[in-house]
Amino acid sequence: MKPFFSRYTELGEFLDDRPDLRADWKRLALLAALGYCLTLAVRLLEAPNWSAPALMAGGERILATHDSYCWLAGAKGVNEYASFGMAGLARLLSGLTGAPLWAVAFWAPPFLGSLTAVATALWAWQLAGRRAAILPALIGGLSPAFYYRSRLGYYDSDVFTLLMPLLLGLFLAAIIAPCCTRSWSMSQAEREELAEPSAWLPWLALGFGLVARMAHFAHDDVHPLGIGLYWLALGLSLVTALPGKRPLALRLLVVYGLAAYAGPRHFGMEIFQPGLGDIAGVLAASGAAWLCWKRPARLAHWLDKPWPWLAILAVMILACGLLLPLGPFWAKALSYFKPMTDAGLSHLPSGESAPSYPGITQSIREAKNVADFGLFFAGVSFSVLGGAAGLLGIAALLALRPAFVLLLPITVLAFASLKLGARFAMFGGPVFALGLGIGFYWLCKALAHRFGLGLRFMAWTQAAAGALILLLFYAPRSAETRPSPVLAPPHALALMGLRQNAPEDAEIWTWWDFGYATQYYAERRTPTDGGRHAGRDIFATALALSTDSYRQAAQIIRLSASQGIGQEGGPAKRWDTMSALAVQQELQDLRDRDMNLPDTRPQLLTVCWENVPLLHWISFYGSWDVVTGAGRHAGVMQLAEAMDVDKLRGELSVKSKKKPLPLGSAEVLGAKGLERIQIKENPGASHLLINEISRQAMLLDDVAYNSMAVQLLIGDPNRPEQSRYFKLLHEGFPLVRIYEVLPGPENPEKQAKAAKP
Repeated sequence: MKPFFSRYTELGEFLDDRPDLRADWKRLALLAALGYCLTLAVRLLEAPNWSAPALMAGGERILATHDSYCWLAGAKGVNEYASFGMAGLARLLSGLTGAPLWAVAFWAPPFLGSLTAVATALWAWQLAGRRAAILPALIGGLSPAFYYRSRLGYYDSDVFTLLMPLLLGLFLAAIIAPCCTRSWSMSQAEREELAEPSAWLPWLALGFGLVARMAHFAHDDVHPLGIGLYWLALGLSLVTALPGKRPLALRLLVVYGLAAYAGPRHFGMEIFQPGLGDIAGVLAASGAAWLCWKRPARLAHWLDKPWPWLAILAVMILACGLLLPLGPFWAKALSYFKPMTDAGLSHLPSGESAPSYPGITQSIREAKNVADFGLFFAGVSFSVLGGAAGLLGIAALLALRPAFVLLLPITVLAFASLKLGARFAMFGGPVFALGLGIGFYWLCKALAHRFGLGLRFMAWTQAAAGALILLLFYAPRSAETRPSPVLAPPHALALMGLRQNAPEDAEIWTWWDFGYATQYYAERRTPTDGGRHAGRDIFATALALSTDSYRQAAQIIRLSASQGIGQEGGPAKRWDTMSALAVQQELQDLRDRDMNLPDTRPQLLTVCWENVPLLHWISFYGSWDVVTGAGRHAGVMQLAEAMDVDKLRGELSVKSKKKPLPLGSAEVLGAKGLERIQIKENPGASHLLINEISRQAMLLDDVAYNSMAVQLLIGDPNRPEQSRYFKLLHEGFPLVRIYEVLPGPENPEKQAKAAKP
């Protein structure tokens, strides 16, 4: 074993280029600026693709993710997210630049996302010196999995959810670096090192800790991640400490911990409003930093001992929530395993079974698992080959650089995308860029040593590799990125109209995907949105959209509204006191007879063409049996190929199907209204809808076709069975309609008054 350790130490010494901020800062700053600017330039290549009028509504660009509207509605004070970090940041940027909120949300993501390139470059410098930072600086912020979550119009917390753990790990690595070995074994140079670490390290630890204190302003999950990194740093300093330096590492980490975590835990913009507890924590951290820096003679004996600092650490563990990653954070991670049910209570006090509700996570596109390692590698690097090479570099870094352990949490999160959903793959971009970049640098260094090449060879080779990756992979991909507006312009314009025309206390029912956008454009509350879409929350909305009964749709909305739909629980709050069988019977009563329900504030229902492809899942939740815990999917097929209708046989021929498909009906939805194609109708067969405005065709089974999501959109608003329960407020056939839910027929005077134009 001795020859192995000897060779390992020699390899570590050969590859080692120690970071030296005093000597490196100019080149490092230039490289960081270059990486940021080039990354930003690549990200902005997609901007011309957003110039089409179809991507605008009311002079505003339509954004690329639903969550963007969450923060913009919060910035307006419409929803409960007004005090959250991204909402506050939108207000701040809008105030500083004079740009409207939508422009901030459209342009800010590339500028914020490119900061990841700077953090990746700094990590490469910390692990392998300034010459190793060239390639990571150029590619560290452009991995597809992260790029697509931080592109134009994608104003969300992802930019900080990735950036902050990167920075917190880097801070901790920089703090303990003077106290620890560079490799897992001590080199001869480290044994002979006589220079004392900088006396200013305690103040550096204090500054980094204060940044860590505010790092979770945009997303609270950064807080437990930061605590996890803190524990890793403590363990790393214990295992790899240089002789006599372990107490110093402990002191520095205690200062950092006090600055970061002493005091009450805050959320969102509250982080920037310190109270007495926060001031006390910062003062304690400052006092500890001063003691470490000044080392008063009277206390020097105690300060050099580990026990006082371990005592402070023990108090911090108990008082500052340093066990958080073992509790709520772990429970949240388990929620991503996509349960089929989202049960409330299992049994009532009477012993009867309580109603069950469907689980929502399985239907969220972002939560779909990454299919295989090929797709994973392509998502975290410029190609499958680049991802595989990056993985080899990660293995080398883990073997040769203990500080890389501080990147393991986000590395694990990246691999978790194989089970927990594609959104987690974004964490792998910087890590795989470091594996590829530093690995490539070490290879260049070995070649330079072998063939007597100079330092310029290493620098220019890496720069050339980065330029090729940018020009051949990332730049074309960005330039070809197709805009992905979250809703159609007519939908957005209809919601803008409600801003002026709907009562201020009105609630707007829409599928939860469009909840935030509705809040932003209409400036009215919605029962569901991206933060309220558990099975208990969306069941009533899904039932209203998927039922074939106008009465049941209207009455489930009115019943839910009478239970305080904006409050936690909604109708489930009522049903929690009832058995599953009783709830099932009440739902049937809502369908069979007009019930005497309490008056509510105005309730509006939006139906839109965007809901039609979603009916596969909407119907699953709307048909959910609260007794058996099961639902069924409606048949929905989008036709994106040439097709031919045989009117005599009532059949549809498409290239992808060997046999013609029988049709129950065929209808064309256009500017002149609904035109029914005269065909031989086959009862029980699918229904063809051709939308000339959106240039789409859908094939629906009876369940989907007869649902309120379709019939309220394409049917005659004046037919008696519909007009008793719904009054048309906005006509945007065939893309969007908005209705007012009328008082029930049991109140004829109120209904007649509400039904008047």
